[in-house]
Amino acid sequence: MLFDLLFEGFDSIIQVPIVNINMSAEILQKLRSYQKNIDLDKVQRALDVCGDDPSPSELLDVVIPLNPDQDTILSVLLHKAYISDGVLSSKELRKQFGQGVYSILSGVKKLEILNYSERDESTQLEILRKMFLAMVKDLRVVFVSLSCRLYMMQNLEKLFIDEEQKTSFSKETLDLYVPVAARLGIYRMKVRLEDLAFKYSNPEEYDEISLQLNKLRKSCDISIAYIKKQLDRFLKSRGFDADISGRIKSVYSIYNKLKRKGLTSVDDLFDIFAIRIILPVKTNEDGEYMVDHLYGVLGLVHSEWKPVSRRFKDYLAVPKTNGYRSLHTVVLGIAPKDRDQPVEIQIRDAEMHKEAEYGVASHWLYSDSNLRSQNIQSQSEWIRGLGRLRSDFDIDREGIKEAAVDVFKDRIFVLTPRGDVKDLPRGAVPLDFAYSVHTDIGNKCVMAKVNGNIVPLDYELKNGDVVEAVTRNDSTPKLQWLSLVKTSFARNKIKSWFGSLNRENNIREGRRLLNNQLARIGKSPLDQNYSIFKEYLGEKLTLSQRESLVSEVGKGAKLASDVIRKIFPYKDTVIDKIVDNKHERKHDTLKDKILIGGESGLPIKIASCCKPTKGTSILGYITRGNRVTIHSSNCPLLEHLETERIVFADWKEKTRLKGPRFLVGIKVSAVGRVGLMRDVTSIISNFGVSIKDVAVIEQKSGISEEHYLIELNELDQFDRLIDKIENIKGVLKVVRDEKFKSEILK
Repeated sequence: MLFDLLFEGFDSIIQVPIVNINMSAEILQKLRSYQKNIDLDKVQRALDVCGDDPSPSELLDVVIPLNPDQDTILSVLLHKAYISDGVLSSKELRKQFGQGVYSILSGVKKLEILNYSERDESTQLEILRKMFLAMVKDLRVVFVSLSCRLYMMQNLEKLFIDEEQKTSFSKETLDLYVPVAARLGIYRMKVRLEDLAFKYSNPEEYDEISLQLNKLRKSCDISIAYIKKQLDRFLKSRGFDADISGRIKSVYSIYNKLKRKGLTSVDDLFDIFAIRIILPVKTNEDGEYMVDHLYGVLGLVHSEWKPVSRRFKDYLAVPKTNGYRSLHTVVLGIAPKDRDQPVEIQIRDAEMHKEAEYGVASHWLYSDSNLRSQNIQSQSEWIRGLGRLRSDFDIDREGIKEAAVDVFKDRIFVLTPRGDVKDLPRGAVPLDFAYSVHTDIGNKCVMAKVNGNIVPLDYELKNGDVVEAVTRNDSTPKLQWLSLVKTSFARNKIKSWFGSLNRENNIREGRRLLNNQLARIGKSPLDQNYSIFKEYLGEKLTLSQRESLVSEVGKGAKLASDVIRKIFPYKDTVIDKIVDNKHERKHDTLKDKILIGGESGLPIKIASCCKPTKGTSILGYITRGNRVTIHSSNCPLLEHLETERIVFADWKEKTRLKGPRFLVGIKVSAVGRVGLMRDVTSIISNFGVSIKDVAVIEQKSGISEEHYLIELNELDQFDRLIDKIENIKGVLKVVRDEKFKSEILK
């Protein structure tokens, strides 16, 4: 087996003296300082079994940050002796070190006895299947396996002489182990694994990017030190005690960023390092976890340094799938003047930082901890959900493969309380699940339980969720369900139910829905004769025909938004401005068509010396005033400028998405409360919609008005987004708003 060959190679290549008493004492001291109650006698017995193996100390350095318990530590120490060398039998392992250690190492052995072949898909699937089952049964199996894999990658030069073996082992790491570390959110281990794997699987690219990064390292270190000092002084003067650090991004992440943006040089990137602001964990008087201080620091940073538009990411409101939470922003003017550039700043609390570094491992032993975050619980539920698919993983081979990389790109698998699997589209809600079980279950659904917790009907289901539809005999479908469900089956069943209602009720409900839609876009309600429908789709309608149209809306056969849009097209009634991505517009200036380092929205000035024209080769020069001056690449003046301040620039048409985008203002009227803006921005972010501007007006009555200027990718998003915002607790009304119109038309 490949794993056996590795360690055989290890023994044949390395000549190491027998572990002496000093090394043993060093390891015991290290463990004693980590865990006071550890059984040092068992540890000493494990070290005696290891004999001349030099790996225990290094392996412990890898695994200790994952908060291991005693059985995990012993498993790491005994890993080679039991799995590769076979000097310790299963019987002796159980007898000397207990059932827990035996169970972990048995699981690790099942993962590692398979030979890996880059082209053998069935082998890859089998490894993934066993890895998933190990995660379900005992996460410690995966932690030990990942830790040993990282140790081996760190010692690959000693383990292999043959370059082909190094490459094969590295590709296995990149293909199978890195995705698992990423899905569990163990960022520190993921980054080290992928950088080492990239180094051996793509040595030329690795060396090229490493060389470029090394040239910039001194400059980056100076910038990071300067920025840290600036931020520390600034935040302390405003009463915030923060731990501020900076880091240069990994070689593999830089490689992916260059590849994604179609660039070749690290000099063309601005964000090769990031600054972290880590604040203390905050709770209120009731002991509830709070994040408002993080948003407060974000506001202070934006008030002092200019934020770059469209570069703000709120991973607090919408965490990543692996549980990562943080606020990300990019600002100008904070770096040293002679090295001025946009700087990425990440803001999080200490608990979030711990989770960002170690993912599930940051809490996995402490399931009863009060500080355990919902994101970690969500991760654990996802893992436990896999267990209900365990009848030896009754999913097809392709399903297993997709699950590894996170978990089915466009489909999700949820389960009934009995363990039946339901295949739904990504984004499906409990109503989709209820109708997939039975039409009557869907029609009578009033709420749902997901993994034992009550959730609203618009909750987005996730892989492995166990879903139970809660019904009530006197309950009936609601028309707004049509905007919630994602499956055509559920949508048709809802329409069918409303089609069976009597005409009078349909007309009454249709009138209500149409009036809500008219109010949403700032139009007057329907009059008694439905006069706005006198002409509809090019035909003149009688009063009876108009009533029928309203009835169709009331019974769900037509959507109110679709009907109103036929009368009042959104291009005329909703949009403040169209941002055309495909064609030039007359009001566009030359500088609107330029990207700097692959990014837009930076302050740009066209050089008067060479006056570059569209389509010509261009470069940017960062001025002392935080602007980028655009020169033709053959401009004679460039020879006399500071070369370190020259940056990559290009024309937008090469990278823009096709189709227009639409700037729209909306006003949210709501009962003022803490967290309202976070909830609204979370909904908007979930739709992939950019927020261009925000204004909040507090009323004396306790009602707040929040004004948002948003950029829609398609007009169909307008109604779906408004429906979602109106369902937020405390929101009274959401309507079209023209607060920002005069500013954006300037």
